[in-house]
Amino acid sequence: MGTSELTETTIRYLFAPEWLPTDTTEIKVAVPGGSTKAIDTAGNLLHIAMWNLRRHGLMDFEQLRPFEEEYVRVLGGPSFSRYTVLHASPSLPGLEGALLRAAAELESPDNLIDRGILRTADEDRHGVRRLVRALDLHHKGPWTTVCNKCFTEANAAGLVGVAGSRLFGQKVVITDQAAFDALRERHDKLRAARGAYLEAEPELTQAVIGDCLRTVIDAYSPRLGD
Repeated sequence: MGTSELTETTIRYLFAPEWLPTDTTEIKVAVPGGSTKAIDTAGNLLHIAMWNLRRHGLMDFEQLRPFEEEYVRVLGGPSFSRYTVLHASPSLPGLEGALLRAAAELESPDNLIDRGILRTADEDRHGVRRLVRALDLHHKGPWTTVCNKCFTEANAAGLVGVAGSRLFGQKVVITDQAAFDALRERHDKLRAARGAYLEAEPELTQAVIGDCLRTVIDAYSPRLGD
């Protein structure tokens, strides 16, 4: 796989320390060249993937209810937004491809029981939270499930690798600096384009990001066994 074929979300992941919180006492996740706030990283990468799917005409989103801070929730609560798959592209790599495959799996006749994903009576069948839960987020590190989709794609392109050990801590390192640097212009354009989108549709953006962040937070249960 060449760098020209990388999905947009993976490109943003490669430069994560430049646009996500790094100076925090909260839980962090390893990203290329450093670490960032775990929950913010996962929530933003999920939203970037959904934004890219929308702008490429593969998926669309609509708001179901006004965004609000959720201090008391029942089984995660219903989604603020819902998705519609416009065009399936099962071979798409990265986080975008994972979301499309999760959506297809939710529509499968073999998924009638739904594996507990549709957990509240008032949850929309195509709620964004239901879609994110379908990624099978790991309870001890749901952010790693999200980041690993991007890491796997970047690793296959020869851009990143892992250094260190699980005992003393692992780091995501850049293995092809020249190829990485060559992606900066594309990253900056993507960052500007998403910024314009956030300003153009703030309510929908807040609803979708809210669903992504809430699902990642609710998935984190470190006390559960493996």
